[in-house]
Amino acid sequence: MVVIVGVRTLRKVLDDGEFFCPECGGDRRYQYGVGRRRLIVLGIPVLPLSRATGSVECGVCRVVFDRTVLEVPTGRRLTVLLRDVTRALAIGALVAGGESSPAARAAAIAAVREAGVLAYTDELLGADLYAHIGDDDAAEALVALADHLAPEGRARLVAVGARVALADGPYRTLELDMLLSAGAWLGLSRAEVDRVLDEAAGHMPL
Repeated sequence: MVVIVGVRTLRKVLDDGEFFCPECGGDRRYQYGVGRRRLIVLGIPVLPLSRATGSVECGVCRVVFDRTVLEVPTGRRLTVLLRDVTRALAIGALVAGGESSPAARAAAIAAVREAGVLAYTDELLGADLYAHIGDDDAAEALVALADHLAPEGRARLVAVGARVALADGPYRTLELDMLLSAGAWLGLSRAEVDRVLDEAAGHMPL
């Protein structure tokens, strides 16, 4: 009698959702599961062997990854983070010195709209100013985003705040402090932040 014997890993799905697939290069559905190696006789699982580690499987390319792949934000999530951080920087620049300036408020509204919040208005700006979050919350958001941005992207965010600060005149001391802190939270050196601030000032009309 011929007995066909083999070993197969049977997976149990524990979670699913959306992730950024490194293989596909885009947002995809995933399944996270654990598996157990079983002895197979005549196609029937008969004996559990060792337990396999948990893994993430892409729903499109079927490539399997370690669970740490879920720590990378999806493209959709990254877009939301960029919008939120841009909004926070624009509000932070106003709170530091230009809250009552029509020119600075207009610059802040323009910055948020360019980030993708097309319906942003002065009324919404006023609500954001009223509910302005503390520096600790802003720092946490900037640090979290910095890990996923190239240096050019980090500098561009500082430039957003700089343009709002400059809309009603030269940098004030509090505005400079805010922008330098934002640059540090984004992982930029003091020299890199100074360069961004100087370039922004050089492009402002006299």
